[in-house]
Amino acid sequence: MGTARFSPPYVDRLRAADRWLRASERDAHAARYAVCRTTISALARVDSFYIGFFRAEDTVFIPYIYDHDQFLRPSIGRYSKHGVSHWVRASKRPYVYAEDGGRLLTNAMPFGNTDEVSLDAVVVPLADAVTGEVTGVMSAQSLEPRAYDDEAVRALEWLGRALMHSFARDTAAQDVLDLYTIYPELDTTGVQDETDLIDAVSSRVNRLHRGIRDLAQLTSHAGGAVAEAAQQLQHLSETTQIEIGELFGELADAHQDDADRPDPAAELTTREREIAELIARDGVSNSDLARQLHISEKTVKTHVGNVLRKLGVAQRAGIELVLSQTVGQPMRHVTRRSSS
Repeated sequence: MGTARFSPPYVDRLRAADRWLRASERDAHAARYAVCRTTISALARVDSFYIGFFRAEDTVFIPYIYDHDQFLRPSIGRYSKHGVSHWVRASKRPYVYAEDGGRLLTNAMPFGNTDEVSLDAVVVPLADAVTGEVTGVMSAQSLEPRAYDDEAVRALEWLGRALMHSFARDTAAQDVLDLYTIYPELDTTGVQDETDLIDAVSSRVNRLHRGIRDLAQLTSHAGGAVAEAAQQLQHLSETTQIEIGELFGELADAHQDDADRPDPAAELTTREREIAELIARDGVSNSDLARQLHISEKTVKTHVGNVLRKLGVAQRAGIELVLSQTVGQPMRHVTRRSSS
């Protein structure tokens, strides 16, 4: 990745992404993918974006594809030995459109609007943070030429590494992974300012809440005073978590422009966002939502389940916490053509 430092706008965005990835719940894959996409979209033009993981020698599974603000259905397919995925997997280096005028993209699997042709693209390897094996790729593509300069390429490469390190932290006993050697300015593990302090405390409060939630679930079947006390403790934890989130939100607003933060809620549909905001603001029940929105309660349950999954939270109380830390950024146009 070289030794060049990132400019201040890139540092702000990438540090915000690092905080989000560190604070994300275990196995919250969709929310992490969204952080990567919204971060690079805020720094450069992105008309399409995808993340794929290799299966066997010539197959790639793509769980996350955005094209023209549309989240496309996950896909799986074979890739050519003359295509970009094979090249990145073999070379372990980022592919940049300018290096060959997009030749490798012409041998890739098409997706999205195939009448449109990408005129710039970056595809970076996703390497296992422990073994170093390239297990997938992440790509941003643009309909305009020269959309990605060296800094944008390095930013996408770093986001790929940060994403894979977040996966490794799900199973690592402790965070001993080396992510910041080249770019120490992106390290948010230490407290450098008030924003770092807010995120450090929030992360610890979230871990405490998850522990209490697990305790309540374990004792729920036992019944009696212990189960009741655990449920009361869980309710207190949820309330405290929300109150701390509100306090920190007010403090963060005084010191940081909301646009500097990625929006993990960006992948919510219009209806899902409407439901999420009603839950966060008014705490309405599923039956109340069904009456207000004139839809069935079964449909509401489906939407609520999608919201929880996309935001990477397990309970409705977490929706308010996430939305209090995001901004309603309009989803940038994502477009595009070739995935592997």
